[in-house]
Amino acid sequence: MCFRNLYSDFVFKGNRQYVHGTSIYDFLLENVVGGGGGGRFTTDKPKNLTEILCMAKFKDEKRGSFKVFGIEYEKEITKRIPYDESVIMKEAIFNGEEASISKNSQYSFIEHLVSLNKSSLSKIFDDIKGKFYFSRLELKNGFIKDFETIQLHFKVHFNYQLMQSAISVDGQEVGQIYFSCKNDE
Repeated sequence: MCFRNLYSDFVFKGNRQYVHGTSIYDFLLENVVGGGGGGRFTTDKPKNLTEILCMAKFKDEKRGSFKVFGIEYEKEITKRIPYDESVIMKEAIFNGEEASISKNSQYSFIEHLVSLNKSSLSKIFDDIKGKFYFSRLELKNGFIKDFETIQLHFKVHFNYQLMQSAISVDGQEVGQIYFSCKNDE
């Protein structure tokens, strides 16, 4: 994992007017892990912290722990691709505070994970008038690309502002996913 500056060529997904977190994960998986408006990804911390769009923390044996910062740059996003979460969720199974999904080869790991967690939280907190946003991902052993099934177990909420769910992939617990909830009122 060696780089200083990478530039993306992101697209908007569906009707969104922002770069979706799944696009950032897939970009970093492809370009940083090895296997754009856009964004520039760098290990240099920006002087102006308001420029930071996202931040990822990595660990490797040679460098130890280091951060990658995503910064918006002047190239405008002009492309759009379809993104239908209902197609991903068609085979999902929900059981109280647990949810699972099998792989649909048309979509990436992170697209499955984010769609499943959003749908699960919407069912668990069906009385909340707000929208759930992908906020944070903690994976014990780095990026995941291949999988057969994903299972989620809702763990806790922090004053209904941040929700934490445990992630298992193919029967092994691999980390945590966090979503924020923005109230519509």
